[in-house]
Amino acid sequence: MEFLKPDLQTLVFEIFNFLALAWLLNRFVFKPTMNKVRQRAAEKAEMLQQIEEDRQTAKALQEELVQRLAGIENEVRLAMTKAREDSEAERTVMLRDTQAEVERLLVEAHTDAYRVRKQAMDEFHDELLHTLLHISGSVVAQLATDEMQTDLVKQLTDRVWEMGRTEMRRVENFRQSLGARTPTAHVTTARPLTPDLQGLLARTFSALADRNVNLDIRVDPALAVGIQVRLGDSILDNSVAGQLESLREGVSQTLREHVADE
Repeated sequence: MEFLKPDLQTLVFEIFNFLALAWLLNRFVFKPTMNKVRQRAAEKAEMLQQIEEDRQTAKALQEELVQRLAGIENEVRLAMTKAREDSEAERTVMLRDTQAEVERLLVEAHTDAYRVRKQAMDEFHDELLHTLLHISGSVVAQLATDEMQTDLVKQLTDRVWEMGRTEMRRVENFRQSLGARTPTAHVTTARPLTPDLQGLLARTFSALADRNVNLDIRVDPALAVGIQVRLGDSILDNSVAGQLESLREGVSQTLREHVADE
């Protein structure tokens, strides 16, 4: 068996070719490929990092959105609670105002009813008293005699003379109030006066005024019996009608007080 002898030149050439091929493969194949692989890996890593960052950002946004939604829900609950409280407060105020208005109207209605009732009672009492006193005056006028008329006139003159004896200051003030004119005594009598009674009145009031006094005499049966005299600003009354009027005022006041106490 015959062994082949290596050809050094061929061997060197083959080695050179191999090295050249390896360099070419490394230069134009492996190196670009590895660069692309590394670039792809870097791009992938960058992409993964960007995805992670986007995921973190999305997570942060999600958490922020959840917080905002929770805040909005809380604000909505607070707003609804406040609205309910405001509505309840407004309703309470309206109810209180309505109740106060109803109470005011009831008080006014009660006051008006009381006023109407009191007015009706006062009018009824006044009318009743007027009727009773009118009847009483008519009865007294029918039963009165001339002697009663004369007695009432003399009682009035006696009262004037008594005032002249006991109330000189009042008399002096009265005389000064008459001034310098000749005074006139306006006499209203229930029945015609006799000449003697007219003379008595003239003497009495002349003494009171400390000067002559004229008499203006008028007959008014409404007095029932008795006499009224107006001299200056003073009025003297000694008639049944005057006494009945005083009685009417007293009874009317008593009835008003009785109604007010009910």
